[in-house]
This record gives sequence, structure tokens and C-alpha cells, in this order.
Amino acid sequence: MNHTRLKYLFFVTKPYSFSILKPIQDSITESNSGTVKWFVASSAVYFSSPGDQIKSNEAVRDYNPDVILVPGNIVPHYWPGLKVQVFHGLDEEVKGFYNITGFFDLYCTTGPVMTENFLKIAKQKKHFLVKETGWPKLDPVYNNKWNFNDRKSHLIDQYDLNPELPILLYAPTFPTKYTSAPDLHDSIKNLNNGKFNWIIKFHPLMDKLIQGQYKQLENKNLRVVDELNILPIMAGSDLLITDTSSVAYEFLSFDRPLITYKAIARKDKGINIQHPTDLSSAIERSLMNPDEFSTNRASCLREIHPYSDGLSSSRLLKGIETVLIDGLHNKLKQKPLNFLRKYQIRNLIARSEA
Repeated sequence: MNHTRLKYLFFVTKPYSFSILKPIQDSITESNSGTVKWFVASSAVYFSSPGDQIKSNEAVRDYNPDVILVPGNIVPHYWPGLKVQVFHGLDEEVKGFYNITGFFDLYCTTGPVMTENFLKIAKQKKHFLVKETGWPKLDPVYNNKWNFNDRKSHLIDQYDLNPELPILLYAPTFPTKYTSAPDLHDSIKNLNNGKFNWIIKFHPLMDKLIQGQYKQLENKNLRVVDELNILPIMAGSDLLITDTSSVAYEFLSFDRPLITYKAIARKDKGINIQHPTDLSSAIERSLMNPDEFSTNRASCLREIHPYSDGLSSSRLLKGIETVLIDGLHNKLKQKPLNFLRKYQIRNLIARSEA
């Protein structure tokens, strides 16, 4: 194995994962520290990967990657290479975020809270390592130094919105138990009154019926969009409205007002409403005083992602190289057998090859 030029494989099963891994590919290219191949499965197969793609188990074996990077929860255990979890979000308010699937050698955490929790589990399990690196998806936010007015003007041109009105971004989560979309539909319909520009960005797994209901609200001031990467939309939005979705934590990097609906954790990061009828007043309050929760937002960001240098991808790659050079992964205990999940993963890959 060449420690200065490693072979990386990016394994993607959800389309939104491309924007998480792309900054890592850019860092590898810029530093000339390795090669990158992509393997796309499940719902991500309908989208183009931003790099060279391989499409079979045989091709993976021929490539023989040193490292496999994964934003999801699973990875083929039988593929060669260090299996690295890079996470699909900064934080999860719902149960399951700290469930250990038993497929990964290294968890690259985004900040102190996540690191502390995973280190506790690693101490018990002893079959994976933890390194705090920051989240690569946010690197472009800090490296590009997006100017709010420029990004807002771009959104106005892109979606033909009214330049005199604020842009409200609504991005709910998708699980039936937690999504705000059914509850807030009528309130958003009533607020689609020419006082605001609305951009509505659904999770790709959002119920199609709900998406259709919001599509019916489209007019010159409201657009339902399907871009995979929400960050450029966030960069030009005056305000984010969401629920328990992890997009709330991505938006903290922009230090702009945030409204959540029935949030479970860190409820003071913005205005947390309990009833759909409270949405209107929360919007007015947020736009009138956008700095009201700025201190809380900064405090929350320090806990979940304190890195604003745009070097999370670089830290992640250095962390991986350290593990491989020092052979730390060779000291790990055997992972759980997990026969059922392994069988399911084999079927997933077989369908991708078909």
C-alpha cells in the first residue's frame, strides 16, 4: 500500500450523499494524494456521480481500494479497504443516530458532542476507532465565503422570485412520525400571500402525496425545488423553517434565523413552535430581529461543528492515513456477525449490478 497515494472508494446509497463526499474528492485531487472511484447503489443509482464510477463487485476487487468512505449506515463487509463512516448529517434528534451497525472501522465525527458519544461506545465495543475531523460537506461554505446578498440574488434569478421580498426556505424531514409537512401545509398556504418568497426543499424520501400537495401551491412567490445540495439555497435564504431535520444544524453555519416545529433537542437554537398557527408570528419575529438567537446558534455550533476553516476534508484524510500508517485498525476486535444485514447488503449490491 502506498501511504501517500491511496485508493479511495466512495459508496453512496442516497442521492444527497454526493455533496457530502465531493469536497473530499476535491481535497484528494488538490493534494494529489490518491485516486477516487464511486460505487452507487439503491436510490442513488438514478443520479450521476461526480467522478469515475465502478459498477460491480468484480470491479471493486480489481480496484482493491485502501479506503471506503460512506455517509450512510451500511457498506459491503466483503469489500477490501478501511471502512470509514463520514455521516449524512451533523446531528440527529430522533433515535438511531448512535446505533452501531458493525460495518465500520473508523467513525470521523463532526464535533465534540458526537465525538464524546462515539468514544464511549467505542470503549465498550472495541471494534471501531473514532477521530474528530469536522464535516466535509461544510468545507465549501467556508472556502467559498459565500456572500449572502450575492447568493440571494442568484436564487431570485434562478427561481424568478421577487427581489423585494425575503426568502423563506422550508425543508422538513421525511419520517411520518417527525415530519412537519402535513401540519404546516395550511399555514404555509395561508402565508403564500405575496409577502414572502418561498423555496420548499423536500428530502428525496418525502412522501410523494405530500410533495404533490405543496406543488399545488406553486406560484410566482413559491417554488418547490429538487436540488440535491441544500447548502447553496441556504446561503441565500433569510430564514429556515424545519422540524427535527438535521438541516437545522447545517443552517447554523450561516448565523441566520431558524424556526423549528416540535424540535426534540436544542430547542433554543431558534424559535421552536408547537402549533401551526404560531408560524406566522414566528416568521415576523425572526425577520424583525434576526440576531435574537445568534448567541445560542454559536453555542450550538461549537458543540456539533466548531470548525470554520474549511479543512474538514483534509483532517479526515490525514486521520485515515494515520490509522493506516500506524496500523490502528489491525488492533480492533472482531465485528459482530450480523448475518441478516450482510445478506441484505449483498442483495442490494446485486440489484445495483443488474
